[in-house]
Amino acid sequence: MVRFDEKLGLLITTVEACRGRIDPEVLDGAQAVIDRADRRVSLSKDVTIIAIAGATGVGKSSVFNALTRTALAEVGVRRPLTEKPLAITFGDEDTSELLDWLGITRRHIAAGAELSGIVLLDLVDHDSVKTSHHEEVDRLLDVVDEFFWIVDPQKYADAAMHEHYLRRFAGHEQVMTFVLNQIDRLSQKQAKALRKDFLRILREDGLKDPTILSVSALTGDGIDALRTHMVDVAVAKKSMIRRLEADIVVQAQALSAQLAAKPVDYVGNDHLRLITDACMEVAGVDQIADAVLVNYSRRGRSATGLPWLAWLPRLKADPLKRLHLEIFRPRRKEIEPTELKRSSLVIHPVAKARIDIAMRAVGDEAGAKLPHTWRMALGRLVKERTTSLPDAVDQAVISTAVELGVKPRWWSVVRILQWILLAASLGGLVWLTVNFIMTAYLMVPGITGPHLAALPLPTWLLIGGVVLGIILGLLCRIGVNLGAKAAAQRARRRLRSALESVTSQIVIEPINEELRRHNDSLAAVQEIIA
Repeated sequence: MVRFDEKLGLLITTVEACRGRIDPEVLDGAQAVIDRADRRVSLSKDVTIIAIAGATGVGKSSVFNALTRTALAEVGVRRPLTEKPLAITFGDEDTSELLDWLGITRRHIAAGAELSGIVLLDLVDHDSVKTSHHEEVDRLLDVVDEFFWIVDPQKYADAAMHEHYLRRFAGHEQVMTFVLNQIDRLSQKQAKALRKDFLRILREDGLKDPTILSVSALTGDGIDALRTHMVDVAVAKKSMIRRLEADIVVQAQALSAQLAAKPVDYVGNDHLRLITDACMEVAGVDQIADAVLVNYSRRGRSATGLPWLAWLPRLKADPLKRLHLEIFRPRRKEIEPTELKRSSLVIHPVAKARIDIAMRAVGDEAGAKLPHTWRMALGRLVKERTTSLPDAVDQAVISTAVELGVKPRWWSVVRILQWILLAASLGGLVWLTVNFIMTAYLMVPGITGPHLAALPLPTWLLIGGVVLGIILGLLCRIGVNLGAKAAAQRARRRLRSALESVTSQIVIEPINEELRRHNDSLAAVQEIIA
């Protein structure tokens, strides 16, 4: 069983969570109960306020006088004589501040130790022709701890009382007592039938087991029993808490009607993947990965290919510049660039539309089971996040170090070999050239050297250097291509990880927080009502 202070705390938390997301009038009603509960508890926990309410001519004031054993309340038969509420305090408790809060100016103090701790109010007639009387009854019935409804054989089925009050306060059954007055006018059989019919009507109003007492203010029959009932109420000191708990439950039911019937599902990995894919398209991740692949390939081919052809790859347009990418270059010039930095994000309209569609799809699915007003609040959140997401994507790409790939050591070994082969081929070429000039133009014997398989060594150096260089370059291209693909995959993984983090932070977590706010509110009101 949830205690009163816990229920009040749950209601306070729920009201704050629901602000801007449900009907403001419902929130205002709940806030009024919270304020009223705080004020009522602060004034006095030991005093019970009992209001005697009823229609014109039912003997309400007569019952008041009989209970208090005074003649303070004016008694009338055909017209209302109580123009202002009357309060009588039993015991020595100072109730002046409490009565000030109630707005009661007609005040009296009465002896009666057995009723100590009770403030008894004689209200104006709720069916009075004066609008001010209706408003006064409504105001006081919102704040009193206990209701004594006085009815008579003619007005026990009064539509105004049942429709405007009893059905409204059906959840306050524990703090309501129904008093059948003027019972002396009926026979025992008639009184029994009247009670049975009255009980039937009350149950139709929503009261399951109402307390009904029969009295006659004229003859005094049943007054002692009613007074004893008042003593029990005073001794128990539970009316204030029960009344406030009933108010809290009523407001929790009103809040519950503004929420979904059961907790809604949170957005998860599928939604994260959907939005991240759209962000990757906006960020041009595939193009960046391709640029990393091309850049790595160019560097690798330049490092491992024929030295005299190393300048050819540089003639091709750099794909990094087309993507607004900058190469991060360390201070030492001999160290190759290893990272890319994004300078600015150029969003293609098609890619932006992809993000809008993905965000709308996630928002629609997340809010599908939410009530209309809460779904509208979630829609505003999704729209706001859709607007801010591209900038967050840009910052994520800028702050993510995309490695071009550290130059492998074998590149240096191959480059040395290529230079050796180049030197050998150049040596053979120079040797052959010198021999040609000496024999063809100078008419002197050339420089002789060893022969291998009928070919002189210079020829082998020239052909072997070139052929082996080409073969080595082609073989190394396989390794370069594999390394380029690995570098591109690393770039794609890093960027995706960064964009997943941004999507989770900017979109998924706020949406889930909104859904969690709803589910926590639903759990709170269900706990109050249970």
